[in-house]
Amino acid sequence: MLEISIKYYVATIIVIYFPFHLFEEAIGNFPNWMKEHKWMPEKLTYGHWMANNVFFYYSLLLTGFICYVLLGENFAFMGIGILVWGLINCLDHLVYTIIDRKISPGLFTGLLYLIVFLLGLLSICKGQVPNIIVIIMSVIMGIIYAFVPVLLSVSFSEKFKKIFI
Repeated sequence: MLEISIKYYVATIIVIYFPFHLFEEAIGNFPNWMKEHKWMPEKLTYGHWMANNVFFYYSLLLTGFICYVLLGENFAFMGIGILVWGLINCLDHLVYTIIDRKISPGLFTGLLYLIVFLLGLLSICKGQVPNIIVIIMSVIMGIIYAFVPVLLSVSFSEKFKKIFI
């Protein structure tokens, strides 16, 4: 059977995110959705929202992936953390879809994240019993990938509001 490197699953998450997930969120008016759900103190313009995604989320995920690829298995947690981020993102969209009883912008690509996460997890487990330290560090990195950009978005909100219309 064909064995796929975990790096391909991690890369797939990033490829789904930029541009497909962002496109799905954009056509669903995600900036307005964020305001309705009190993720941001005020509604962001599309430019501001996209800048947050490019400068904070995408750059952080890409940096983690590059570190994993270039620095090797000692940095596997940075790559596997991206799979965890995909799971967190999926769960976020899924939970709000259930709570709101309407589809959250980003749900469908979020479900793709879930599939890639599960395939990646299966690939990891097939190789050998995963190291508990790597698992813990991967979960921590996934949480960092998910929530540090939100904090940065709020911190830079006033500056970005002036630059990105």
